[in-house]
Amino acid sequence: MTLAELSTMITHGFEPKVEVHGVDPSIYLIFCFIDGRRQPLQNSDGESIKCPSRRVALDHLRRVGLRQVDFVHHSAYEEMIGFDHDGAPTEHREAITLHGTATITGG
Repeated sequence: MTLAELSTMITHGFEPKVEVHGVDPSIYLIFCFIDGRRQPLQNSDGESIKCPSRRVALDHLRRVGLRQVDFVHHSAYEEMIGFDHDGAPTEHREAITLHGTATITGG
């Protein structure tokens, strides 16, 4: 699914669950849940959209009219040797309400 397709869905009254995943300090991926399946948003070439910051990812979603998004940051701690997290999840998850519109510049 592309940002244009997501915008069309929202215009027609369907607002799917969307997540922005912080993969790296400079890579943020946007995922959309359709029929219970998580799919990355893609550009016109079919490649996953990689945003350089959380702000850029959220601005893309504001621009297409999305009102709610979850931000997810997976912790690397579970991969560290000797770190005992007792099975507790180590991801940070935050619900974000998007307001207004955004103008994308330079990215």
